[in-house]
Amino acid sequence: MPKSMSGDLLTLKRMIHTELEDADQARIDGNEGRARVCARRAAGWAVSFTRSLNEEREIEANAYEMLQWLAQQDDTADAVRSAATRLTVRVSRDHTLPFPEDPLEDARMIVEALLGVNWTEMGEAEGSGNST
Repeated sequence: MPKSMSGDLLTLKRMIHTELEDADQARIDGNEGRARVCARRAAGWAVSFTRSLNEEREIEANAYEMLQWLAQQDDTADAVRSAATRLTVRVSRDHTLPFPEDPLEDARMIVEALLGVNWTEMGEAEGSGNST
């Protein structure tokens, strides 16, 4: 996450929203690997932001490391920890995942759990020009 992000929640929300839109588009385009990377990056930014606030220092780590950290936090809801774990699992040689859950939904759950925002509504509000 860029250093300036910890001080600018609106910019972070826009970046995460755009990344999740890119994930959806990659899926539509048939590029599930790219979709998962985008989802992981969006969730990782939410983790990095909240962790930076909680620890009162800038956290410099990639999305994968942030998700691994989140998966190990005992004070985090089991569903969120499980989602973080799934987003760090490597695909098999035949490009499949060992679980049925949707990585894009896992990322959205993590973002909403950490930032308390419904990203679908946020995107619609931004697109309409409303600032409220």
